[in-house]
Parts: sequence; structure tokens; C-alpha cells
Amino acid sequence: MTCARACLFPLLSEGITTMTMSRFTCLAAALFCAGLPALAQTPAVPEGCEAVLSVQSQGCAATLYWRCESAPEGTLFQASYGEEGATAVSVFDAEFQWLDSRHFADGSQEVLQLPAEEPASLSELLEEGRDSYEFIIEESGPGYDREIMHRGFDQLTGNTREIDGEELLETEFTATASDLSTGEVLYSVSGIQYVLEDERLFLLGTEVFEQSGQTIESDLDPVRIRRPGEAGFGDVVPRYGCDAPADISYRIEALR
Repeated sequence: MTCARACLFPLLSEGITTMTMSRFTCLAAALFCAGLPALAQTPAVPEGCEAVLSVQSQGCAATLYWRCESAPEGTLFQASYGEEGATAVSVFDAEFQWLDSRHFADGSQEVLQLPAEEPASLSELLEEGRDSYEFIIEESGPGYDREIMHRGFDQLTGNTREIDGEELLETEFTATASDLSTGEVLYSVSGIQYVLEDERLFLLGTEVFEQSGQTIESDLDPVRIRRPGEAGFGDVVPRYGCDAPADISYRIEALR
């Protein structure tokens, strides 16, 4: 997919216009087309946007989050980093519904098919204690295009955890991904994640990934959570777990 075509990719849903959706789609595409030269070295974000959070995690991972004036209210952008720099940029809506991801290693893309059968809803999770979801992700990359059905749930455990001065709500989850055309279950994943309620986002935790009889356990627990003005804010060079043989890219590579 060329950069121009990426900005024209149609994302439609009830109550969301093509023009509105294209605002954040093109912002993500602009970062992809630029190869994230600035983000790979510094916490610079696009003009008209403001970084709101940076996270250092176990598993040799770092994440930078920002919001943009031109995007729909509540839209959140996320850049993920590994030892060699930026690996992906993703876009989420106000419900932390996964809308679009671009991966820099192979130029692949994952886009939510709208409207979703049963949209993920952070509001429902916080209000009811549990949120079930069922949605289709359109994947495209070198030599392939396919649709993947994701089904699962998030559930509050009732526990909270304080990490680096931030109170996080603990959640447990289970999800499966299936090839929409064949019904074949491609993989399943379960584990613990955390919600930072005031920023309306999830942070990864410990997970068990199962595929073709193989199991991978990962620990991506957040270690350092920093906001603007705090020491270490914007640091995107992974600092924790980089000497361990952690496979932090298995979600990306599992379906290739």
C-alpha cells in the first residue's frame, strides 16, 4: 500500500464520517511514510500533537503516547519501541478500540473493519466490570491480505497495583484470533493487563500465547510510567529486560 493510498483508506462506521476518520489515519500514515526518523531517536511527535505519557516495560520495550488536535476527541496514538528503535505505530479511539497499526519491519498494516460486530469498550469495562468483544481486523503486507476475527473479553479483577506512583486497575483477559475465511483458530492469548483510567488506556502485563501447540510466556509489566515534566519522560530507549531472551514481537510475527 502506497502512502497516498493509505491516506485514502476508507474507514466508515455509524456516526463517524470518512473525513473525520481520515484525519487520524493520515497522521498514522504520515509517520509510517517518514519511517519515524524523529521518533526513533527522540520523543518528537507530529506538529499539532502533544506527548502525554511514556512507559518503560519489562521485555525490553518502551512506549510513547500522544494526542493530536486534528484527530477526533479521545483519539490516542501509540509508538512502540524495541532495542533497535521504533517497531510500530497504532491508533486507538476514546474506548481504546484498536483502529489502525503500521509495522515498520515489513510495512504491514492492520485496520479495524467498522462497524465492529461487538466493539471493545473501555467504558463498559469500567462500568460493568467486564467487556466482551468481537471484531475483524483487515491485515495486509508483503504478499498477503486477509481478515482476522478477534473474540474475547476483558474483566476487572478487583485488584489495583501501584507502579511508579501510578494506580493501575488490574484486568484479566482471554482472546482468540481466527481466519475469517476458514474459521481456523490461529492463536489464543490470555493474561493480565492494566488500565490507567485517567488516560483511558491499557498497559500490557504478563501473558500466555498459544499457537500450534506451542506456548510462549511473556512479561511486559510496566516498570516506569512518566508524564510530561517528570524525569525520564519521553525516554524511548528500552531499559528493562534487554539482557533476557524475551520475544516481544511474537504478536506481529505469529501470523506472518
